[in-house]
Amino acid sequence: MKELRLTHPISWLDGIDLRTGKIIQPDHPQRGESIAGKVLYIPHSIGSTVGAYVFFSLRKYGTAPLKIILEEPDSITISAELAGIPVELKGGRKLKLEDPEVPDEFRRYLEKEASISGAEGFVRVSSVHISGVSYATIGDAGKEWLEEMKERVRFRVLATTNPLGMDLTKWREMGVPESFASGQLSIVESLLQMGAIPSFTCTPYLVGNLPHFGEHISWGESSAVAYANSVLGAKTNREGGTKTIVSAATGYTSLYGRHLEINRRPDFRVKPPEMEGLSDYYALAFLVGREYPNAVPVYLVSGSVPEMKALSAAGAASGSIEIFHVPGVTPNPLQSVDREVEVTRSELRGVYEELSTFDGGTDLVVLGCPHLSLQEFRTIAQMVNGRRATTRFWLYTSRAVLSMVERSGLKTVLDRFGAETWADTCMVVSPLEDMGVRKVTTNSAKAAKYLRTLRGLEVEFLDLKEILERYSVPR
Repeated sequence: MKELRLTHPISWLDGIDLRTGKIIQPDHPQRGESIAGKVLYIPHSIGSTVGAYVFFSLRKYGTAPLKIILEEPDSITISAELAGIPVELKGGRKLKLEDPEVPDEFRRYLEKEASISGAEGFVRVSSVHISGVSYATIGDAGKEWLEEMKERVRFRVLATTNPLGMDLTKWREMGVPESFASGQLSIVESLLQMGAIPSFTCTPYLVGNLPHFGEHISWGESSAVAYANSVLGAKTNREGGTKTIVSAATGYTSLYGRHLEINRRPDFRVKPPEMEGLSDYYALAFLVGREYPNAVPVYLVSGSVPEMKALSAAGAASGSIEIFHVPGVTPNPLQSVDREVEVTRSELRGVYEELSTFDGGTDLVVLGCPHLSLQEFRTIAQMVNGRRATTRFWLYTSRAVLSMVERSGLKTVLDRFGAETWADTCMVVSPLEDMGVRKVTTNSAKAAKYLRTLRGLEVEFLDLKEILERYSVPR
């Protein structure tokens, strides 16, 4: 039996070539090795919760590992069990979920997850946020699994949904191919038939799914997980997209990881240089997530909603940061920590350079990863008022926030500038490469990472002020 031991965490969504099973994650020590048919030992995973759908594709292409053995509990990797790939973790104990209303297949999965993770038991959840709903990321294998689930699954708790690969009402205007739209609409139908709320946003906390302090929830979407734990004080692990279907159908999750107070305590303080713009928050968290992928940092920064969204998104994209602390913002108890990590301006600039593959001459500017809030729309409108875009500007948000933008008059300013605003979707999970786009500029480190590794595009990572200096002029 062949074995492969990974010495660094893997990002399932964009770190594996599905058709060959080879590791393609940049800078991974085992890059080029194949996981196909091997007993795979891994520390844990990093990156997107949508990676849980990758296991169905690996099975479909015959490139799945024979078995996965984890060093640390990790919900995304444990989700491989739902695709028929055995997952193990040494030292687990068997637990029973005593609820006759839970379907047997999901009961077995939750009991196996609890055993693998060393859980203390099971806990009811008040809400679920489902990741992995774009046809661009879950493909036919994921679509077919959801089609199978819709015939026999009905959700028991509030379940909001992550962005799609297209705007549901304006996908033709976006240039989305008919074949893609057909697959995407099938996924939407499956989710709605099971009982999902059609929020189609990565910021569910801005559209009504707002858990209270201390509530147990089961959320996918790595940026929303970090925001819920860190800003709202709710309790969730970074759940794989397929696991969120299980939690929505049963109302349960396993009691381990960030559900336990002992695992929410901070590890060290992060002292940054003076922050010069929102993108510095992305760069800071991206750097910390890359260097300390499973840590609980304390960021010594200010804490507006856009800034918290940036920290949440970037640290989960480069690593697997599920919770952080910001003094005066985070409602979690803040124990003192002795260790301090100082980040320099030079190190932040290094992140901008690392994530950028070109300098000037973009095809498209994309803002809204995570989805733009009303506060961010106000800021953008103020900055572009009296200016005219010299290239395409696409802004992404939820349909609920878009309605507020339209009613407030902000959209008129944005239209005059030349920006186009889309709902339901995200640049990272839409087929930009099939829509004639080759070079993209963004102010989000998360978008910069995935536009390159998932969409195969050239990327320019800049702060919004510099983007406007390059790609707009006074009217």
